[in-house]
Amino acid sequence: MKKLLIQANNLKTVLDVFTFIYKTPRCNKTLVANHIGFTLRQADYYTNACLYLGLIDEKMEPTPLAHDIFTNNPSNIIERIYECIITDELVGKIFARRLLQPDYDVFAYAESIVKENYPGYSESVYKRRIDTIITWCDTIIRIFNNQKF
Repeated sequence: MKKLLIQANNLKTVLDVFTFIYKTPRCNKTLVANHIGFTLRQADYYTNACLYLGLIDEKMEPTPLAHDIFTNNPSNIIERIYECIITDELVGKIFARRLLQPDYDVFAYAESIVKENYPGYSESVYKRRIDTIITWCDTIIRIFNNQKF
């Protein structure tokens, strides 16, 4: 099964939804929608983001990766999820370009990769999905840059 292209704009909400699903036995999209205060359609975006990252399966059950994240060093849950994002075959390339060449036209770069891997969308859908991916990358870079080492 090919992964759905991510639509969930807010990375913090993706983390919240993942945690909620993990901690809620027999979770479903209605419960997620109620938890985050969104519509079922929006809950679908966020659960699909968790599915994209390999954190849940098609039945909304936590994957072995999810169990590993929560049981091995649970204080690093956010970092582990960010790791899933920046090492993703598609998003990771965009992240690396954004991080290493911040002045480069990352949208054009992302557009070429996304269109190659996900043909057939309208231009407006490509723009929204690419904007989401770039927002995720920028969020992680901003958080990383604000860390005190």
